[in-house]
Amino acid sequence: MNVPKNSLIKVVQDKNNYLVHIHFQDKERAKKIVGRQWDGERKAWVYPKDLLTYNSLVEEFQKDADIFDIHPPEVDKKPVSKHIDANNLDNLSVNDDEGSQEKIGDQLNLIPEIFESIQELTSTQNLLMEQFCAQNTEINKALKNIASSSTQAVKETVKIEKIETLPETLNLNILKERKLFEKVLIDIAYEASRKNESFHKWVELHPPMREPSDFVNATHEKIKQQLEQIVNETDPKEKFYNLIKRAQDNNLIYIEPNDPIKVYSILHTLNDIRNRFAHPQGKFHPFEKLTRSIIYLMSLSLIWSRIMIEDSGHE
Repeated sequence: MNVPKNSLIKVVQDKNNYLVHIHFQDKERAKKIVGRQWDGERKAWVYPKDLLTYNSLVEEFQKDADIFDIHPPEVDKKPVSKHIDANNLDNLSVNDDEGSQEKIGDQLNLIPEIFESIQELTSTQNLLMEQFCAQNTEINKALKNIASSSTQAVKETVKIEKIETLPETLNLNILKERKLFEKVLIDIAYEASRKNESFHKWVELHPPMREPSDFVNATHEKIKQQLEQIVNETDPKEKFYNLIKRAQDNNLIYIEPNDPIKVYSILHTLNDIRNRFAHPQGKFHPFEKLTRSIIYLMSLSLIWSRIMIEDSGHE
């Protein structure tokens, strides 16, 4: 009897790993298999490609996966070397009978005919090329006429919209200018997130420049929930620092070799910034809040897709 599931289950493989795409509410099934890593970029649980993992995936998912397309890992086979016995070389001979000589002569007689055919083909191709060039010249003339006649029509119909730009001297105490600057920052962060739509929606909902404290605190709680899912933590009181450490110690977040984005270092940076907001010591100047919020935003954009689990169930 199949286990009830919340969405499609897809079990596939790439060159180096097995991958399980599964709704986040069914994640416990994926977590049962040893060696898991969460790959937020591909929205999948990643496993090493070995026989033990293959058998575990077959047992857990083959019965009800919508797509189950994996194969046992290939076992490296040592190439079998072939040795030639030097004592047998004397037995090798070249067939040089009269029949072979006649066949070679017949083939040689065909060479002039082949050259003649090549010359005819070349002449035909040259003629076609001349015709093509002539047609291409006429097409270019026609395109120039069309472009010339349409340019004036475009100028008459297109209205140039006024583009709002940042003033030379920015005054962040003015709400309009702060919102404009915030939009620029969000656009940059959105590009850095590889145009991740869930990231963009989140920062639009929690504006980092107009409400920096809400942005940092709410986002930090969101990230904490994702880390709890990754490390399988059920105690909501577990500290953020410990969640990062457990994820790193157990290698639970999939990271490509030589990846320049240091996910765990960035998570620690985000935690430090959040602690400054949650437990301010001394004066916490408004512009320090904005600066830290900007750093939080840009750092967040680099790792958002790597650690988000819940969004993967609704794509």
